[in-house]
Amino acid sequence: MTALARGVFACVTALALSTPAVAQGSLDSVIASGKLTVATEVAYPPMEYLEDGKIVGYGKDVLDLVVADMGVELEQLQLPWDGILAGVLAKKYDLVATSVAIKPDRVNKYAFTRPLAVAQTMLVKRHGDDSMSGLGDVNGKLVGVELGSSQAQEVEALDAELKANGGSGFAGIRGFKSTDDMRLALASGQIDIGTIPSFSLASMQKQRPDTYAKLGMIGNGTVFAWVAHPDGADLRDRVNEAITKLDQAGTLKELQMKWFGFEMEIPEDYLPEGAL
Repeated sequence: MTALARGVFACVTALALSTPAVAQGSLDSVIASGKLTVATEVAYPPMEYLEDGKIVGYGKDVLDLVVADMGVELEQLQLPWDGILAGVLAKKYDLVATSVAIKPDRVNKYAFTRPLAVAQTMLVKRHGDDSMSGLGDVNGKLVGVELGSSQAQEVEALDAELKANGGSGFAGIRGFKSTDDMRLALASGQIDIGTIPSFSLASMQKQRPDTYAKLGMIGNGTVFAWVAHPDGADLRDRVNEAITKLDQAGTLKELQMKWFGFEMEIPEDYLPEGAL
């Protein structure tokens, strides 16, 4: 190597060492790349689901407006719920833009955005199943839940309550990797009861008429948001800024009417103690 070459190499090396690394999943990395990479479970109508091969839904509409406000491109990955939160911790993507329930055991692990929706957990049965007319008839029935969901915890709590009141409880609680799998199992008779967020019933009935019917509500309600890596609080804050603009402009209410048929009262004080 010539003296000139050695000098150039030394200068390049010194520059590289003096330039701070941009943390993956941070706002700086998104701006530097000009792209926001998100992971979405497309099996949660009307929040986010596939229609004619395209991702649609309330969450998708909000996401497109947020990305436009940030002035970057969107790369949206379609992933199953199982492992989607672990992926953001591993920095495989910048944001989980799917419906993640805000729960006490999650708030110190992930940087949650502002809530986008609220819902109660609804138990549903097959249309025409006359063996159940309400929550008093669920003893001895097989119920399905999405693994790791907020609905799973509420079903377990109901099972304990049924047994404490002298009932047999559920015949079993069967876990599924996706909500779609659970709904198909209900439609085909593999389980007796399914669990969904209350805002999903109208969309499910529209997609598959005369298939599902409401059985009852359980739990105290769930607040849904998106999450970033705990190191990506700056990215979360920028996303919140865009969502706040949509809220103040009335756009969120318009999208809620479009996808749910009603407006939601979303709490402002939504993060419990210890949240990032």
